[in-house]
Amino acid sequence: MFWSFMPLEFMRLFISLVAGLLTLIAAPAVLLAQQSEKISLVRDAETENTIRYFAAPLFKAAGLNPEALRVHLVLDDRMNAFVAGGQRIFINTGLLRSAETPDAVIGVLAHETGHIAGGHLAKMQENLRTASAQAIIALVLGAAAAAVSGEPDAVVAGATMGQSIAERSFLKYTSANESAADLAALGYLEKTHQSARGLLAILEKLQDQELLSGTRQDPYLRTHPLSQERISTVREYMSKSGYTSKPVDPNLVLLHRRIRGKLNGYVDPPARTLARYSADDPGVEARYARIQAFMKLHRTDDALAIVDRLIEMSPTDMFFHELRGDILYRAGRIADSLPSYRHAVKLVEETKGELPLIRLSLAQSLLELPGKDTAAEALDHLKIVADYEPWTPRTWRLMATAFGRLDNFGGAAYALAEEAVLVRDREGAARNVARALELLPPGSPLRERVLDIQNLMGDGAKPAADGG
Repeated sequence: MFWSFMPLEFMRLFISLVAGLLTLIAAPAVLLAQQSEKISLVRDAETENTIRYFAAPLFKAAGLNPEALRVHLVLDDRMNAFVAGGQRIFINTGLLRSAETPDAVIGVLAHETGHIAGGHLAKMQENLRTASAQAIIALVLGAAAAAVSGEPDAVVAGATMGQSIAERSFLKYTSANESAADLAALGYLEKTHQSARGLLAILEKLQDQELLSGTRQDPYLRTHPLSQERISTVREYMSKSGYTSKPVDPNLVLLHRRIRGKLNGYVDPPARTLARYSADDPGVEARYARIQAFMKLHRTDDALAIVDRLIEMSPTDMFFHELRGDILYRAGRIADSLPSYRHAVKLVEETKGELPLIRLSLAQSLLELPGKDTAAEALDHLKIVADYEPWTPRTWRLMATAFGRLDNFGGAAYALAEEAVLVRDREGAARNVARALELLPPGSPLRERVLDIQNLMGDGAKPAADGG
């Protein structure tokens, strides 16, 4: 449910070894330090949607397409964020949890949008020798998702990867790039009639850490060099801007409180959450946090009581219905979760938009029940999910299950081939391509896609000759 936008972490993800299937090459010469740490990617439809909502006006102001933005959440309590692979933003849960107001998050987003619009990441990628951004993103998303345990819970659906990487001096943004991104951010905030208070608050918080040792500093500071001139520039701008004192949109405040409550409840121990958020607190942040705590404690009825009250107050809120489905699924009440997930999907469809993660949760619940009818319904949803997020291996694994349940073993082999390509399992991809070509009828759409996979693999795949 969160994302980050730092080139250092980007490379840490890049040179991960995934289940022994991948050996990554390219080693820049300058090594500064050797570090090893774990990175967890998590998914949450509501949080990702909120971040996209915050960023959309900034992207438009920068002349970028908001529809191209992809949000990725990193489970890490340190304040950090980075961009990778074009318009993909990774953000740490620590940044979202520490931000007291949404304008602080928006200020960071504005700054990172400046990096994207300025092509700063693209310029650094020229130094990555044989590596491509596409391969990096396939690793980050494919390998991580392939390790997912199967939990459909929106907050939990993530994966952990061990990292070992040398820090490289050329990965750091230059001070000139940072200043340029700041100036661009100020321009985007001006165009969208928003205050720069949040950006200043983040910079001042980072300034307080400058005297700390490198191991105690937030990683954002280590790769986004700070200077007093940057802070002075923002302060000078604020002294002249007509939007400096403009209050934050109450709707943005509410959205931020929702995701912060969900995060706090998910990250913190239940006892701490229940002590921090009183049962008498009527705010949505407190209710969201307490629901997460009750889910951890297996107090399903208590969690349902809160979410049912939220639904009563706002019956058309798709995320409340999704959360109700998550509660029931986590409690092992699979069949009971279906009406909530189905209603959430219906509400999404009524907005003429799409939230693939909600469909994915519904499809997974359907596939945990026996029968061809549930498999057919799941397959319909998974095809839509794949249209929006073809890079998610979990989707193809579930699709293979649905095809198999429906006795379409050629389709199952096709879906497993798609999954294998994403996780760079050439042997598995070749094996499933061969099986799919044996089973799928000539001229069928799935067979054509399998042939595309075969061509993509090149000489590494030698499946049975195509007869179509």
